[in-house]
Amino acid sequence: MDATVASTTHHLGRRHEKRFDRLLPGYHEQLRTEAEAPQDEILSASFTGLLAKLALAMALIAAAAWGLSEFYGSIVARGGHVTDTTLRQISIANETLSVPANMIRFRSQRGSSRLDRLDLYAHWPDMTGYSDANAAVFDTMEPGAPLLFLSIERRDMATDMSGRVATIYEKFFSGPPVEAGNGLVRRAFSSQSAYYMEDLYYEADSPYPFATRCIRENDRIAESICIRDIHVGRNLMVGYRFHASLLPYWREFDDAVRATIKGFVQ
Repeated sequence: MDATVASTTHHLGRRHEKRFDRLLPGYHEQLRTEAEAPQDEILSASFTGLLAKLALAMALIAAAAWGLSEFYGSIVARGGHVTDTTLRQISIANETLSVPANMIRFRSQRGSSRLDRLDLYAHWPDMTGYSDANAAVFDTMEPGAPLLFLSIERRDMATDMSGRVATIYEKFFSGPPVEAGNGLVRRAFSSQSAYYMEDLYYEADSPYPFATRCIRENDRIAESICIRDIHVGRNLMVGYRFHASLLPYWREFDDAVRATIKGFVQ
């Protein structure tokens, strides 16, 4: 059971060691420079000049410290998010994407031009990144928040999740299909499979159905999270995850994800 939960957690991209970088690089160095800079001048000045320069230095230090604290405090408050919508050019698997900075989850990726994997997040239903208007949603990161988490990387499978329903997943179902509403059916995976504690929701009577795997709520997992992957461009795979409460809107957000990522591809 523990190995299965760990594997599922890995696939969902919920590694606990991933955290937003909340630090301002060079903060202490800059503050120390501002504080130490006037000392030589102060020691060599006359008593009157000393007082004037000391007052000026204190004012400059106070202003610098206030400015840095304001900037630093705003970064900490955002938890690493940025409101900057400047487009970043990033190459993955020989394909170039143009992505707004405020949709890139991790600061370390915002300054890169070439990556193996790019992690994004988007507010649903407008498919926009972090902004002052939706800051509360991103800052709390509650499990049921209207957010989609996306990862773009090199395609490593011949088919996406829709194509794997008939070729792979059907071999591991346990029990009959159950009507799940909104045009979807639910199939439980066998306890002997690698997908134990998950259910597959997929579009009924479709040759290439929408499909998503969702963790089944239990005494260890209080919130049901779903994952799905699709193929975009020539070589890219997009995996995205969302709270199961958004399942009724699967048509809308699947179309929105496809349109958004295709819009990024150059």
